Amino acid sequence: MSSGELPQEKKTLFSTLVQKKQAETDAQKIQNRILQLKMEQEKVLKHIQQDEQRAEEIYRHRVEIQMKKENKMKQKQAQPPPFSLAVSHHQRELLKKIKDDELQRKKSEAKIFRDQLKQDFKGVQLQKSLEQEGYRIKAIQVKEEERQSTQLAVAKLKQKRERVRYEIENEKDRVEREKELYDLKIQELEQIEQLAMMELQNSLARQQKVQEKIQQAQKLSPSDYEKQYQSIQKASATQ
Repeated sequence: MSSGELPQEKKTLFSTLVQKKQAETDAQKIQNRILQLKMEQEKVLKHIQQDEQRAEEIYRHRVEIQMKKENKMKQKQAQPPPFSLAVSHHQRELLKKIKDDELQRKKSEAKIFRDQLKQDFKGVQLQKSLEQEGYRIKAIQVKEEERQSTQLAVAKLKQKRERVRYEIENEKDRVEREKELYDLKIQELEQIEQLAMMELQNSLARQQKVQEKIQQAQKLSPSDYEKQYQSIQKASATQ
């Protein structure tokens, strides 16, 4: 056996170690992304809950306004025509002012909500960039440490060639087995990441529907609102 074979075997082990280290790094990256997706999922679910409550508040508020309006209409019918007309005009002006104030408040809340989403998204992107830079620096350090370790191992190989060759082969087989396990783990983590992404997308779709529900609560009369969402709830229950 020529002395040139040992460095080649060591190089094979080194490449296997690098591949194993890369698999570890990839698995950690996917786990971090899954954690980030779950955090985003929790935020969206919280916004959905808040929007659902807001839609219910708008609906109840409009029911109260309608009841007050009906009571005032009854009072108007019981009063003399000139006074009744004056009250009706006052009611229309008051309702118009209330509606304008409510619409303006909704626009302000929507703007604050959009700005918060943008800020959260920028924070997530910045965190990902910092993590990627940290992984890159760590990978360089690991490669440098492995290079130095390889040089020391080559010096020892010259003294105990046969024994080290056997140990290298065994070590390479062990690392390959570990790498295969990490590859399997990466596949599982990628599936988990896909499921987390789908859940987040579904939650975002639900959030959009709740936003539409808020708009309908502002736009429709209470009776039409009840009919529409009672039919939707019945359809969902049958499914």
